[in-house]
Amino acid sequence: MAKMRWQSIRRILAEAYKFMQPWLSASIYIRFFQTTTFRLTFLNLGVFTTLSVAVFLVVYASLALRLQKQMDKALLTTSEESAAIYRQQGIAALQYEFEREAESQGSGRVFFRLLSSDGTPLASSDLSKLRESGLSIPSKPAAQGTRSAYYTFHLRKPEEEHGRKGEEDERDFQIRMISMPIGGGEVLQVGKTLYSEELILEKYRETFGVALMVMGSLGGLLSFLLARKAMAGVQRITDTATGIGRSDLAGRVPLGDEGEEITALARAFNAMLERIEILFSEVRQVTDNVAHELRTPITRIRGMAETTLKGDDNLIEYKETMASVIDGCDDLIEIIGTMLEIAKTDSGNFDFDPVSLDLIELVEDAVDLFMPVAEDKRIHIRLNKPAMAAKVTGDRRRLQRVVSNILDNAVKYTPHGGIITVTIKSDAGDVRVSISDTGIGISESDLPHIFERFFRGDKSRSTSGNGLGLSLAMAIIHAHGGDITVTSSDQGATFTFLLPASPSSRHYS
Repeated sequence: MAKMRWQSIRRILAEAYKFMQPWLSASIYIRFFQTTTFRLTFLNLGVFTTLSVAVFLVVYASLALRLQKQMDKALLTTSEESAAIYRQQGIAALQYEFEREAESQGSGRVFFRLLSSDGTPLASSDLSKLRESGLSIPSKPAAQGTRSAYYTFHLRKPEEEHGRKGEEDERDFQIRMISMPIGGGEVLQVGKTLYSEELILEKYRETFGVALMVMGSLGGLLSFLLARKAMAGVQRITDTATGIGRSDLAGRVPLGDEGEEITALARAFNAMLERIEILFSEVRQVTDNVAHELRTPITRIRGMAETTLKGDDNLIEYKETMASVIDGCDDLIEIIGTMLEIAKTDSGNFDFDPVSLDLIELVEDAVDLFMPVAEDKRIHIRLNKPAMAAKVTGDRRRLQRVVSNILDNAVKYTPHGGIITVTIKSDAGDVRVSISDTGIGISESDLPHIFERFFRGDKSRSTSGNGLGLSLAMAIIHAHGGDITVTSSDQGATFTFLLPASPSSRHYS
């Protein structure tokens, strides 16, 4: 019967494995055990199991100790009552009490003995059933003085405690015994089985085992669900990153409710994606601008070289062509160099040499540099500056280039007899530099694009330039933690940039 039952179980397991085999391939199996979800589940389940076992051991030890104390107290009470009967009524009354108690509680559950000083039994309950279970009580227990001593013996469970009469049960149980001196060298021994107490502990162990299996299964499932929910945000980020790998830069990670950490990670990832998308857009824009802006000088250089080659072999024409080619190459080198500097400045990957400098001195040097050009056009440059120094911390060479680019545009687009006004102010926490001109101004439609690379407004197309000067100026000012703006009207344009003032000058106004 048992063999047929085992074959049926094996057949059911084989069919179940055959059904589950597509989902239990080695790669999927191994990959699942390598996931963070499984590791979190395993860790939570391990912590839960460890704490549960620890609580069980503490409660079990406390329960066992309490049951032992109750047994010891009961043995002590019974011994004291028996000793009182012996002193008051004699040994015959004590023998009668032993037999009555053993019969009422069961001869296989309790025993009583009174021993003389040499270990000879003076009175005793029926010990036959306990001896059949292997009980061997020392005739002279080590009870010293007037103090009682407690002992524990291991026996087989008595027959009347079996589930069925005559059924074999070799499981050990215990007997707790007290040995009490009662004077004159005589010793009173009272013992009781711990079967009821052991049954309580056994039931507790069984109950805990079942409860641990149920709670472990439910806890493992709950831990798995919680871990999978917590990792759902990471999975969304992974899916979005996979989409980015397929050039889907517009994708964003949806925000969930897994927790503040996952939400913060998703927001940071989305912010990074937005920055990457902007950078890619700028790269495409720069690439388009480069292709457009470099085509013209390269075409011009090629045209000059081709015209010269097709013409007469005139040394003077060859020299003039080579000079033009060199000028064109210089223009290309300048454009490429400026673009590289803008890109490095925007990305923060440039050699920044911060020093404390007086912005008034820097602006004065730039004004002196452009003064001869302005005088040739009869342009008057006015400089309004505070009495105190306007200290800032920055890269001198790059800030000089900012002021020079703005002044160069002001002189270039201001007609003869015009005025350029340079104003320096030290506000609370900032140094403000404004450069105004009375030139042709900037159209309203061109203002939003004035700082874009290679942008040149309709009014500036007749003048030389590559449209990179203001883009570089904005990149440098932003790299210094400042800002640059422009306003315009029919009377001219005003460029203003702000830089954080050094601590030594922030009290000036």
